Amino acid sequence: MKKWLLFASALCLVFVLAACGANTAKEDNKEANTTAADSGSASDLVVTASNWKFDQKEYKIKAGETVNLKLDSVSGLHGLQIQKTDYQIANGKTVAVNISEPGSYEMICTVPCGTGHREMKATLVVE
Repeated sequence: MKKWLLFASALCLVFVLAACGANTAKEDNKEANTTAADSGSASDLVVTASNWKFDQKEYKIKAGETVNLKLDSVSGLHGLQIQKTDYQIANGKTVAVNISEPGSYEMICTVPCGTGHREMKATLVVE
């Protein structure tokens, strides 16, 4: 019984470390990125994620303006969710984001990426 518990614990540890250590992942879902490229007025914002942090603590966009938000991971595998909205962005994907309500929105990593995962946060300021 102890051997089984030790094996299961080691296997869980490997999965947690692999989520943060993998830089590229093949996705079965080949759906296209959702962008606002057709409108011509959309700006681009790239959020770069690495192990347990985003490249900035704060990002700013204008209320009611469509922004093509892209998530790039330079180390590890990460996802992004904008709290209080329905926006979730997978690694390497771009999503057209339009938030009409000004305020501060917390952005968090959605992929368990190791020991610093809970602290992996940034703020999206909608002005």
